[in-house]
Amino acid sequence: MSRISGHAGQTAGELGGAAVLTPEIGAPTAPIWAIIRFVWRDLRLLILLGAVSIGLALCTHYIFDYPLPFAKILAGRTRKIIKYALLLGPLLLVAAAARRRWALPHMRGASIPDRANWRKMFGNLGQNPLVAQVALAAATTVLIAGLFGVSAMWKSSIPVLNPWHWDVALLAVERTVHGGVLPQDVTRQLLGPSATQVLDRLYLIWFTVLILFIVWQSFRPPSPSRTRTLFALILTYTLLGNMAAVLLSSGGPVYFDRLVGLPNPYAEHTAYLAGMPGLRAPQIQISIWRWLQTHTFVPFGSISAMPSMHVAATVIMALASWERSRWLGMVGWLYVLVILVGSVHLNWHYAIDGYVAILGTLVIWWLSAWVVRRYA
Repeated sequence: MSRISGHAGQTAGELGGAAVLTPEIGAPTAPIWAIIRFVWRDLRLLILLGAVSIGLALCTHYIFDYPLPFAKILAGRTRKIIKYALLLGPLLLVAAAARRRWALPHMRGASIPDRANWRKMFGNLGQNPLVAQVALAAATTVLIAGLFGVSAMWKSSIPVLNPWHWDVALLAVERTVHGGVLPQDVTRQLLGPSATQVLDRLYLIWFTVLILFIVWQSFRPPSPSRTRTLFALILTYTLLGNMAAVLLSSGGPVYFDRLVGLPNPYAEHTAYLAGMPGLRAPQIQISIWRWLQTHTFVPFGSISAMPSMHVAATVIMALASWERSRWLGMVGWLYVLVILVGSVHLNWHYAIDGYVAILGTLVIWWLSAWVVRRYA
């Protein structure tokens, strides 16, 4: 019981902690107004951040007359987040309920102040934590899916807002940082066809891993850790995936010659990957170029190299996993390394795209902790 009373602010938000609630479960359902207030209190930082992003998009679209694809906000990948939540959410709730049945006997002797801590955090919903958790998880999933749609809209607007001006400069920085050597030339010597195939598969499943991570965070009960993780993820997409991507618009190694009009120093590596049977990266890269040429909107199906959002989002997953478990965190950081190497070896990114993403995400992770302490 000391774990609950001593750390109510933190452990109240963990899945096991939310299972250990007061046994006085009298009300079968919570009032709608209490649910709305509860959800708003937990998600207000994300809602406000999304409102700012959408407001800027509306101003850009209607005041400055840039044609942003608003109609496609919830298309494609964003719907996949909701689908996975519907499939996996009930399993997480069953697990929470099972832990709650195990934990309730230990709560029967809880002191009145300990119970008051839970009521202070959950309000009227403290009498029905399952309703609170379902409502919060559903609202979080829909909100995150919508915010990802907004991020996809901004990324798809790069050709309209600021089409790819930085590749030549980034190539020069890339050579300087690596002593005049292109990292792709190094990885091509070190990694054979088998390793390339493995990297291709692990890189391909990245979005599925991200969705699973989002569902996990969405179904965690409220806690500073949960709020910080979700806020850091969306803030990373807003600051790095949208603002920095527009300001530092670049296409990356595979599209260098087509965007710049100069000989491609990555031509040998591009040919190496294209000649490898069954590799998905070159096929997807060709599809993205076709979509751009035909003005076909595909969520996240645009070109944006600097910074690497694959790396940035994976760093968020690693940091959050490290908070939860050191072993899980080590797996997360190993995946960061895989995505960083894969983004270079598969010709998606300059290596410095990943370096900037890692540094930027670490700053955002620290900033998110300060914001949550200050305002949440």
